[in-house]
This record gives sequence, C-alpha cells and structure tokens, in this order.
Amino acid sequence: MARDLGPKCRVCRREGMKLFLKGERCLTEKCAIERRSYPPGEHGRGRIKQSEYLLQLRE
Repeated sequence: MARDLGPKCRVCRREGMKLFLKGERCLTEKCAIERRSYPPGEHGRGRIKQSEYLLQLRE
C-alpha cells in the first residue's frame, strides 16, 4: 500500500472540511481551510457545482 507524502492541507481544502491530517495545526487559526476556504488549484474559486459522478467518487 502506498503512502501519501503530498501536501496534507491541500487535501482538506479539496474536500471542503477539516480532516485533521496535521494534528494540532488544524485546531489553530493557521489551518489552511480557515485561511482559504476554496479548493486548491488555478480555478479553485470558480468551481462550485459538483456533478453526480464526483459525489459518487467521493463516497
């Protein structure tokens, strides 16, 4: 099984909720989801509507 060594705060922002992947940092005001509540990426602020297919994949 592979380990996810990538940016953990980006995963929280993509999901739109705190996943507490960084432990205590998620409880402070330095948490990325509190600073930038939009998804990561170049077009992060523009993406609002999620398709049915995306919702099935996220389950």
